[in-house]
Amino acid sequence: MKNFVEYQNELSKINDAASLNPKEFVLKAEYSYHEDINNIAKNIINNKKNCKLIMLSGPSSSGKTTTSHLLKDVLEKNGIGSTIISLDDFYRGEKQAPILPNGQHDYECVEALNIDEIKKCLLNLVNTNSCVMPIFNFETHTPFPYKRTVTLNKNDIAIVEGLHALNPIFRSELPDKGICKIYISVKQGIISSGKELFTANGMRLIRRIVRDYNFRGAKPERTLEMWPNVMLGESKYIKLFRPDADYTINSLHAYETCVLLNQAIPILKTVDSNDQQYSFCQRLIEILKEFVPINSEFVPKNSIIREFIGGGIY
Repeated sequence: MKNFVEYQNELSKINDAASLNPKEFVLKAEYSYHEDINNIAKNIINNKKNCKLIMLSGPSSSGKTTTSHLLKDVLEKNGIGSTIISLDDFYRGEKQAPILPNGQHDYECVEALNIDEIKKCLLNLVNTNSCVMPIFNFETHTPFPYKRTVTLNKNDIAIVEGLHALNPIFRSELPDKGICKIYISVKQGIISSGKELFTANGMRLIRRIVRDYNFRGAKPERTLEMWPNVMLGESKYIKLFRPDADYTINSLHAYETCVLLNQAIPILKTVDSNDQQYSFCQRLIEILKEFVPINSEFVPKNSIIREFIGGGIY
């Protein structure tokens, strides 16, 4: 397994592996990714003795949520208790974000979150090992009327994950030595005969189309309509803090398109021929058909790909 090319991204080699032994192909990619997470977690344990917060940031559909759980599992196997805090729970709610020049609300900017409440919660965690935080309802796009209490034991670590987790606005009153910063994203696209089939951003778009349809009640038209603002928000508010990270993670899984296509193609086919996104969706379908399909039954329950297709344990 250790000889596997971790981030294989050439179509012919992906299809060869998917055809020859799809189960082994999936498991080798998963092994490489989990080893990366294990090494980072153990490095934090060994070199960040006073670490109280792990701030995990990355653009949309990078796999932040599942990776947070994988980090939590490794920490706990090594005797370090941990809890996960999603910055998504701090969204102010529908139409509570700044307005862009085109009249749409900018849900990608940090001001779409309740900044003061985040700072208060993180400061309380560091100083008192406890905080009371909101819970966001993504179906109604409003916070739930109740909150949850987060409590850390003496040597526990809180894993704070979200688009803006590396934004220094949240760390202005926190001791820097008690914070570990991680940036995660898809760093490669898929190429064929020297040409790019999917950019790294395109890979995340396929993930998001499937996830939004499965878990957020969003049709592909809605996801595609939002995507330009998502991309603009990433360049303005997220990627500029990547150099501050102590660790970076490439969340590309070599086999993922072979699995995602099983759901992505039927979802994209629901787009009406009169819709302005129809031609683009048809192009995506044609590209996806170039991949050899892999049955999702081979994908482990703790894979980040489960974050998009469903059936995961997190």
